[in-house]
Amino acid sequence: MLRNKFIIRNKIITKKSKTFVISEIGINHEGSFEKCVKMIQLSKKAGADAIKLQTIDPDLSYAKDTNSYKEFLKTNFENEQLFKLIKLTKKIGLIFISTPGSFEEVDKLKKFKSDAIKISSGQMTNYPLISYAAKKKLPLIISTGMAYQNEIKEALNSSGKNKNLALLKCTSLYPAPDQDINLRSIETLKKKFKCIVGFSDHTKDHVSCLAAVTMGAKIIEKHFTLNSKLKGKDHHISLEPSAFKSMVEKIRRVEKMLGTNEIGPVKNEKKNRRSYHRYIVARKIINKGEKFNKHNISIKRLKNSTSNNLEPKFYNYLLKKYSNKTIQKNDAIKKNEIKKKN
Repeated sequence: MLRNKFIIRNKIITKKSKTFVISEIGINHEGSFEKCVKMIQLSKKAGADAIKLQTIDPDLSYAKDTNSYKEFLKTNFENEQLFKLIKLTKKIGLIFISTPGSFEEVDKLKKFKSDAIKISSGQMTNYPLISYAAKKKLPLIISTGMAYQNEIKEALNSSGKNKNLALLKCTSLYPAPDQDINLRSIETLKKKFKCIVGFSDHTKDHVSCLAAVTMGAKIIEKHFTLNSKLKGKDHHISLEPSAFKSMVEKIRRVEKMLGTNEIGPVKNEKKNRRSYHRYIVARKIINKGEKFNKHNISIKRLKNSTSNNLEPKFYNYLLKKYSNKTIQKNDAIKKNEIKKKN
């Protein structure tokens, strides 16, 4: 099924659009409403297009003896707080995305008007959840960490008639080492599943994000923190505001550098062609009727050149011809100055 665009509120993401950048706040707010507000505001200043939180009731998603249960017990917001965070996000011009842990949280995000649902890598094989979220007619972003191709296919099939979805290439290691990033698979995901593909990064810096953009990633999701030295699962793989801003600025530069698929000189290069290219000139005075040879012609760059000057590709052709006028030393040889026979 062809999904050649991804629409999320007022953004239409295509293979030709700007990269959509998500500030993954996740649980780096550590359960502090005030800190989360600050992180949302700083994400906007850093150039993000969207922020993402995790909306997870640990009693619905994790066994009590897991580390995740203990983490989310401290970081899940009350309904009123979540509603205010969504409202704030939209007010300052950002898009709000969240990862639900259960059917109930999908309902909550739909009710509170989340702009999109993110399916985490750990939930990617939770096909009932994907199907349930897809029926809410919200845009879906699905991370593919740890997934085999057949599982990704099944996840997409679970979305049913909801064509408004995107995949994120992801390596579910924290941090993810360079040799395990496998950015070339971005191209494979695009070809296999015919949809918009992005990249969810778990490295310690943003080099992989820039490289992913060159590989065709149209969405970049990067963890965001106020202090990367804080303890916790995600702080050490997150960017602080200044570093996040630098990443976004570099992504925008990379986008400019990518250009188009066309081969040929750009507009400003065309102006310089004649001043940079070489042309055939007289190495010494060439008398009228004299045959051109390697001793009386050479190839040089000229200060001023015209369309009548002979280009180097005519060098061998010219060796068989004669001059029909006297040509001064260092003058360019023109097309109308040659004849076949003396």
